[in-house]
Amino acid sequence: MQRFDQRPGEERLLTTSDSVARSAFPAAAYPGPSEAQDLGHGADQAKGRFIFLDELRGLAALSVVLLHASQIFSFRLNSHPSLAVDFFFCLSGFVLANGYDQKLKSGALGSRAFFLKRVVRLYPMIVAGVALGVLASQVALTPSVALADVSILAVGALLLLPLGLLAGQEAFAINNPLWSLCFEMVASVAYGYVARRRFHFWYEMAAIALLAAALFQVVMLEGGIGPVGFASWRAFFEGFIRVGFSFLAGVLIFRWKIYHRVGAVPPQIPLFVLIAVLFFPFAVPSDIYDFICIAVIIPIVVTLAAAVPQSAERPFAAYLGQLSYPLYIVHLPVIQLGDQFQNFTDGSIPLSITVGGTFLVAVGVAHLLHVCFDAPLRAYLGRKFPLN
Repeated sequence: MQRFDQRPGEERLLTTSDSVARSAFPAAAYPGPSEAQDLGHGADQAKGRFIFLDELRGLAALSVVLLHASQIFSFRLNSHPSLAVDFFFCLSGFVLANGYDQKLKSGALGSRAFFLKRVVRLYPMIVAGVALGVLASQVALTPSVALADVSILAVGALLLLPLGLLAGQEAFAINNPLWSLCFEMVASVAYGYVARRRFHFWYEMAAIALLAAALFQVVMLEGGIGPVGFASWRAFFEGFIRVGFSFLAGVLIFRWKIYHRVGAVPPQIPLFVLIAVLFFPFAVPSDIYDFICIAVIIPIVVTLAAAVPQSAERPFAAYLGQLSYPLYIVHLPVIQLGDQFQNFTDGSIPLSITVGGTFLVAVGVAHLLHVCFDAPLRAYLGRKFPLN
């Protein structure tokens, strides 16, 4: 059976989102729209070579869940999981370049068709995330978002516009992780049009160097990367620099074939490095630490992970990658509902039980939405619209 991500030259892994990889969990392996009739031996090699990125993507999504859980349930978490978003952006650039560079440059795939692919891939879960965000904001005894603002926030989130800032809140207050989807879509559109042109190596070097310099200024100004992209109008516009650097770094890792030059890499190395980046246990200056991780370490992690050979089936890793995008979208409203449940019980249930139960519910909701909503809807849209 062919699947949406198993085809020559197409994207296979998450942008902030992608991969319907083969899984040991049959219910999760819903067949998506297929665009190729012959996978071919070369496609199998490419598919196997990058499978380890599924595992890292799932780990990064789980770290974001822990970050928001620690903020909402008020328990201490000495870590830097906000850097997971920069990992997603870098991975996104690598994956899209791997899947579409040649098709866009040759004209085999038009820019409009490419944009439609991104809309079909991202939007079903965006709609689900907005709906859950509206629900979580209104079920509390004291709603976190005024009813008069809900429609503005919901429409802004559906259109991926930062209308929350007009209401004196975060850019996507109805479901904050949607801010990164806004920049994901911007980066995808820019890539779809720019990738058709060929640029000299030195132009690419100059672009990444200028973005690195701008990124350094941003993290120094904000004291870290955490609020960049959503916290204020200034932070929102700084988000274009944040996504621009990491996304372009991922594209260049593929175009310059850096991952080919490091040889076969044991999977433990990029796994441990990413864990160290996200959960560094020692107190360090956030601005310097964030910049070094984004500008140097995260691109190295993506490079090393892409160089990990596929030596055996990794069904759980594939499942983590498959679940990462739905979990990223739905986890915050579920955590907010869990916090409201804890308040309703007036602390009669131990916090550790509530946190653990909320985590399991978030995973379950993400799984059900993927199986019953996201994958079937994308399959239908893939048949309905010409994606080539």
